[in-house]
Amino acid sequence: MAEVKGKRGRPRKFRKFDELYERCPAEMRRPVYCEGIGIRRGKRGDTLWAKVQLPHGGMWKGKTYLPGHAIEIKLGRKASIDWQDAIDRRVKLQKRADDDLPLEDDPIPTFGHWAADWLERKQATAKRPDTLKVHLDVHLVPEFGNMRIDQITSARIERWLSACSKKELSPGYIKRMVNTLKAILNDAIREGYLTENPATKINRITGVQARQRFLNAEEIVRLLAAAEQVEPWLCDVIVWALHSGMRRGEIQSMRWSDILDIPNGGKIVTLPTTKSGKPRSVICTTSMLEVLDHQMQHRDAHDDRVFPISAMTWRRRWEKARKVAGLDDIDFHDLRRTNATQAAASGVDLRTLAARMGHSNLTMLEKHYAVAVGSAQHEAAEKIQDTFDALTTNIVPLGKAK
Repeated sequence: MAEVKGKRGRPRKFRKFDELYERCPAEMRRPVYCEGIGIRRGKRGDTLWAKVQLPHGGMWKGKTYLPGHAIEIKLGRKASIDWQDAIDRRVKLQKRADDDLPLEDDPIPTFGHWAADWLERKQATAKRPDTLKVHLDVHLVPEFGNMRIDQITSARIERWLSACSKKELSPGYIKRMVNTLKAILNDAIREGYLTENPATKINRITGVQARQRFLNAEEIVRLLAAAEQVEPWLCDVIVWALHSGMRRGEIQSMRWSDILDIPNGGKIVTLPTTKSGKPRSVICTTSMLEVLDHQMQHRDAHDDRVFPISAMTWRRRWEKARKVAGLDDIDFHDLRRTNATQAAASGVDLRTLAARMGHSNLTMLEKHYAVAVGSAQHEAAEKIQDTFDALTTNIVPLGKAK
């Protein structure tokens, strides 16, 4: 009886991939490829990969690749992806690379890209955008710029903070940089790129002390004299800061449209946007009215700002004036502290003072303007002294008994 031969049939469509998989050892460090599809076997499961050529260069998972390079992209576990699906996904990725399109449909941006976009959006609302730019350009972007924002961890931030402390950066400055980092990552949370902010989980920054420097009468006179030598408008700025207690950013952005007349013939400054996010108003003192009269004589028809000075010019003239006055240890915010100190010492109610300065309660006054509550502390000390004086009036000191 003749032997019946079986049908030869067509070779299996994916036989070359199956054979490659069977030849692979049980554990591998890198995938091996056949026609751009890679296989990697391991203890935790087998995975499929795609190799994609980048004729125009590109970016994947926050890393930038030069033109002509190839990248390996993990497609997933072999148990959940068949060969046809792997081939289709690789073809799609290669087509995007050939057309110079992003490989990721919704790529998570790097910290550098997101921070640049965040800073551009903050220009209109930030009081000190120049300071934020320094934080980014000098410290944050060099450290985290090439990382995807979802790859920044609390441990990574703390290693950076350790390096900052070795550079002898002050704790206060480091804390301000961390606040900038927190703001950027919070912005990423709102856009759905992150679910939590790693900067909120770092250890507390120690050594931060509230600055309590304020100027006495002699120092104020020296500073004003020096400012008059440097720039006449700077003298007006300093007088305004001392009398209003306004922040530098608030003064820089103050416009003539913010100055309103009040029934008694005076004027009031309305601040629609402040650091706390709440509007407030400041009634002008006589000296503030004189400053407004002087600045009105030099008003720029094309600029509605009361002090139409660029931020850089402002900073340079201020630094020169304090150097001429021999007051290198003061900063502009100390004028605000001086205002609070003198107002409290003269008997201004602290709640009224807190409202004028833009604080919602007395906590900030007590923390940052310790001498501002000095009048109450002095009164307490005097009462304690009076109490003990009364108690001891009729007591004869030891050794003096008759």
